[in-house]
Amino acid sequence: MADFYQTLGVSRNASDAEIKTAYRKLAMTYHPDRNNGSKEAEEKFKAITEAYDVLREPDKRAVYDRYGEAGLRGGSGGFHHVDLSEALSIFMRDLGGLGGFGELFASAASRGGGPRTGSDIKIAMPMTLTEVASGAEKTVPVKLLEPCDRCEGRGAEPGSAPTKCNTCHGTGEVRRAQRSFFGQVISVAPCPNCAGEGSVIAAPCKKCRGEGRVRGEKQIVVRIPAGVATGQYMTMRGVGNVGPRGGPRGDILIVFEVEEDPRFERDGEDLYTEVLVTYP
Repeated sequence: MADFYQTLGVSRNASDAEIKTAYRKLAMTYHPDRNNGSKEAEEKFKAITEAYDVLREPDKRAVYDRYGEAGLRGGSGGFHHVDLSEALSIFMRDLGGLGGFGELFASAASRGGGPRTGSDIKIAMPMTLTEVASGAEKTVPVKLLEPCDRCEGRGAEPGSAPTKCNTCHGTGEVRRAQRSFFGQVISVAPCPNCAGEGSVIAAPCKKCRGEGRVRGEKQIVVRIPAGVATGQYMTMRGVGNVGPRGGPRGDILIVFEVEEDPRFERDGEDLYTEVLVTYP
């Protein structure tokens, strides 16, 4: 049975801030979106989230410190190992969804020498308190860039094809050597002739003008976990705008906007209301 402190890599007298910092660092390493569906990473993510969810609450932490995991199972409300849905919900609740992860997932394909990744799409998602309490599934229309059907996304007119750039020889990069006080310095930059793609198009497609993509619209299904708050967001990977000339798709970011309910005041996961009680 794993020790929760060891799981997070903190001492038993760690402060709340140290526990949260340790969890954030580990979550950035093992989050499922960063590990291409790895079951090992998923299990690690669930384990560190479970440990964090216990140690972040003073009452649960006090019980765990005295009696261990067995004490949590015997307490009010019981204790169970979190599944992936619960782990993601806890992550979104305390760390604001996937905020701050965008730069970590930047594809190498967006650099020189290969197709560029399409841009991300941000969508505002209104939510009622009822939907927040139980989670929801919504179908949303999205306007985005799709592969051109005339050239099949290649950017070249049918019957022609892109050719290797004769400036960078297909690498998408050019190197320049300069002398400096510290010696010779080699700089690398995107090829100016092919814009870093490694190929050039002599006969651009007449429909997409060589971009390999056109504007379109489609419906996407969004499955939203319970407990989201205004400003938090989730990422749908690889379903955003398609990249130019065969580049992979970007992401769709769903930003939550929880509608206020005049009957309630929300504080984290708790709702408060005022009720007039009369006496006989």
